Amino acid sequence: MVAQEWVGRELQSSIYFEPDEQGLDLFSAYLRSFRNEPVRLLVDLIEEEFRQIKIPLLRGSDRQAIIGRNYANFFRNSEYRFAVSQSIEKAARKEEKLLLIGLTNQSLLEPWMRLIDDTNTPLSGIISLPLLSEELIDHFVSEGSAKILVTQEVPSNLRQSVFIDGKLILSRLVPIASFYQGDYADDVIRDIESTQRYLLSQRFVERDGKVAVHIVCNKRHRDKLTIKFAEENYQDFYIHEINELLEEHKIEVKEEQDFSSALFCYYASKKLSLNHYAQSKHKKYYQHHKTSLILKLASVAILTAGLGLATISLVKGAIYGSSESESTLIEQKYKAKLSQLSGNKVDSTTSTTSMQQIVQTVEDLNKNYLHDPENMMSLVSRDVSLFSDIRVTNLEWFLADSSNLDSSEEASWAGGKGAKRQQNKKGNKKQRKNVKGFFEIVNVKAEFLNFSGDYRYVLSAVDDLEKTMAESGNYFDVEILKRPLDIESNNQLSGDASPSKSRVGLRADLAFRVVRQVKRSE
Repeated sequence: MVAQEWVGRELQSSIYFEPDEQGLDLFSAYLRSFRNEPVRLLVDLIEEEFRQIKIPLLRGSDRQAIIGRNYANFFRNSEYRFAVSQSIEKAARKEEKLLLIGLTNQSLLEPWMRLIDDTNTPLSGIISLPLLSEELIDHFVSEGSAKILVTQEVPSNLRQSVFIDGKLILSRLVPIASFYQGDYADDVIRDIESTQRYLLSQRFVERDGKVAVHIVCNKRHRDKLTIKFAEENYQDFYIHEINELLEEHKIEVKEEQDFSSALFCYYASKKLSLNHYAQSKHKKYYQHHKTSLILKLASVAILTAGLGLATISLVKGAIYGSSESESTLIEQKYKAKLSQLSGNKVDSTTSTTSMQQIVQTVEDLNKNYLHDPENMMSLVSRDVSLFSDIRVTNLEWFLADSSNLDSSEEASWAGGKGAKRQQNKKGNKKQRKNVKGFFEIVNVKAEFLNFSGDYRYVLSAVDDLEKTMAESGNYFDVEILKRPLDIESNNQLSGDASPSKSRVGLRADLAFRVVRQVKRSE
């Protein structure tokens, strides 16, 4: 087991653990030193099998049932298995070509998986290295559709993966003892020739077809392999030095690499979500980790929104206070002018009595008619807050000279002629009170949170809201403009009320109108 720690494209450290009692204890201590960081497990094992199958082109549960039967045939005793779709073939009937992969000896993973579970480490996925190598083979250009990729992640094993049209069809992990001592190039070529013979025998490639060989190796073996391939008259082979590949991918490592494990670990770490073998029970702590992150982000967003709203309120309050101060200064100016004219008895076209009436009118307007929406909004908000699942989405406040107006443009001071109707919108039989005077009117739009389709509940809640506001004594008139469901006798209802019908996307909207009369104090 090798634990690599990555930050972006930089490999910061590699720590090795032997598969014995001491190594397992050290690995457990290593995991406990984490601060809830998620990990990924990249497996490169001899006990990994690959099966290509064809199934009818299906979807949903039927497709899963066929895949499950094939799992039972090929990987009966393993829970680490995965199916990847490779192509759709259109012959007499449409068929899907699948690659089934699985670990035939899962006991190799069990000690490590047990420690990951015991330490509550968030495991985001278990990744197959041969399947991940499709990412690398896409960067290598050669003639023909068949490619053999040769890599080495540890000194004792050589990995050969075969690709047709960029798709993995099989992979072999063979022992090799000559990495440090012996004729390494001879052993590599012998294993490659064995793989080529197998491809011909299974008719993966034709006898006259080209098979390109791409070898990823270190500097020490590159020259030996190049000379050996030339002696054997290989025409289509490519040798890639591992450190040059790391530099090409802009991967930072602290020392020169002999193996390609750093390259594959980088590919495994750069994807946001990657998993082949891990099931939901293996990823339970990772789900907890993601939920925790989402809740933290939501808390930050709510706090930011609260601070923003508070800032806006302070700015509006400052502007309102400034306007109030300016109005007070204007009032004092007129009073001073009146006192000056009265004391000096200046002959003016405006009499003292008229000036006093003007000042008195200004005082009356300030006291009784120059209203802002704060008081009205507070009343409405207090009543709506009694219903915790109702969220206000829009409020429209305006002043009117009649109790049955729909907008400020209909008021006489705005050039409108006033409303002269006896009832509201079509279907609403309630007649509005038409009284002249000075009124504050608020049109409110709202919605029910987490609506699941229970119209009986939301209609009852709307009736309770109307009754609460009407009986509060704070309003001249309360009117429901829109209900979540139109229940008038002249309308029709249709829909699917079966239990299986999805409720996702349902909305329950309502709108109401509140009128408050502003009475002049005598």
